Amino acid sequence: MVELGFRHIVGVDGSKNMLERAAKTGVYQDLKLALLGPEPLPAHTDMFDVVITVSGLDAGYVPVSVVRELCLAAKPGGFVCMSRGDSRGTEEYKKELEKELQLMEDKGLWSLVGVKETDEYMEDQHLTAERLKDLQPEERYISGKVYLYKKSMI
Repeated sequence: MVELGFRHIVGVDGSKNMLERAAKTGVYQDLKLALLGPEPLPAHTDMFDVVITVSGLDAGYVPVSVVRELCLAAKPGGFVCMSRGDSRGTEEYKKELEKELQLMEDKGLWSLVGVKETDEYMEDQHLTAERLKDLQPEERYISGKVYLYKKSMI
C-alpha cells in the first residue's frame, strides 16, 4: 500500500503477536487490538479511503456481520477489499457471506467493482505433514476469492 502512495495505514488484529510483527515493518501509523465480531471495529465511520481484510472472513474467525462495519469505516466513494479462502467445511459461511454482500449491494450501500478467483489462494492449513508429502504442489492449495466494492456516496 505504501508503494501505491498510501501514507496513513492502520492495522487491526485479534492477535497481539500479529500486531507486534506488524509493528516491526514500520509501515503502520497505528495498530489496534480487537477481536472483530465480539468487539466492534475500532474505527470511525467514513474514515478510510480503502479498507482491507485478508483471510479473516471464515467460520470460526470473523462473523459475516463484520462486513457492514468494514463498509461503514470506508469513506463515501472509498473501497472495501476482502479476501478469503474456500476452506473445507465452510460452504455455509460462504453462502451467508455472499448473501450479505448482495443484500448490501441491493440496499445501495456499495457496488461491486469485481471478484477475482484463484485456484492457489493459500496452502491448505488442514493438511498434515504426512499428507503433504504425497501431494503434488498444486494440490496443496485451497482456492479463494478477492472481492472489491466501492462504497456509495450517500
